[in-house]
Amino acid sequence: MKYGNSELGGKFVLGPMAAYTDIAFRLLCRKRGAAMCFTEFANANAVVRKIPAAMKLLSTCREEMPVGIQIFGSSEEMMRDAVRAIGGWVRDGELFASCIDLNFGCPSGSVIRAGAGSALLKKPEKIAAIVSACASASEMPITCKIRAGWKEDNAVGIAELVEKSGASGITVHWRTATEGRRRKGGWEVVGEVKKAVEMPVIGNGGASTPELAVKFLRCTACDAVMISSGALGNPRIFERASALLGGKEMPEVNWKEKLSDFREYEKLSEKYGVLSAKSMRAHAIEFLAGQEGVKTARKKLNAAKTVGEINWIMESFTPALRT
Repeated sequence: MKYGNSELGGKFVLGPMAAYTDIAFRLLCRKRGAAMCFTEFANANAVVRKIPAAMKLLSTCREEMPVGIQIFGSSEEMMRDAVRAIGGWVRDGELFASCIDLNFGCPSGSVIRAGAGSALLKKPEKIAAIVSACASASEMPITCKIRAGWKEDNAVGIAELVEKSGASGITVHWRTATEGRRRKGGWEVVGEVKKAVEMPVIGNGGASTPELAVKFLRCTACDAVMISSGALGNPRIFERASALLGGKEMPEVNWKEKLSDFREYEKLSEKYGVLSAKSMRAHAIEFLAGQEGVKTARKKLNAAKTVGEINWIMESFTPALRT
């Protein structure tokens, strides 16, 4: 499948997650089988103004390609200007990207209050105007990420609109913005979108295990499945899902392998200038999740103030034997 301007070598991609999917974690997931990754979303206004924090979120490298750069905003003019700026940086070799992804799905309160993210699902014509403005101004493919709708499912209608407006791909989360995680079933929304449009469709939501990711792909016939929180502390989910799709089951990931991945995350963080106690702590807690006897280690991590302390806690941890 081609997404943006890149051919994907697999069916499972890493979704954008604020405070988690920095360049180091994306590279780690690519090494562990993710076919593509997306950056943490950046505010279009901050991108245009070259605010350092936003520029850090945009940071990409050749080694992680294919990668999508994701932005959000409420104004077609500001989104258009951000797309132009990003396209120029990619052309000049300052950034690397396969597409520029427009976020119309984030349910965060602060994003919604700004009239961006999933708030725009209430205004499909506004989404179409933003996509059209960006596609007309862009040197790169424009893709979108949406939810099933605001309160009710209207993903098919929105997908058809953005395709007509110039989008070349779409990611669809099957839950609406207002229902949170209360909805327990709804993959068919993604399948309906896949039938309605010609552009590639990535399904998103609830693919927390290799088994669920493969089932999602097969049940909806979507082109790929986006794995988000299921990859936290578990980057090998991508290679395990790919193996399962090919008819081969891989054993559960053990603590030794998880610790090895955590060490690799630290090395990549240092190499690409994103190493901090805050990010290391956040990922350490995720790598510990599901292990037996983590309560004491988690308390120590929450109190740790340096990368060295966090490393010592992780290296000293030994999972308790299951009884």
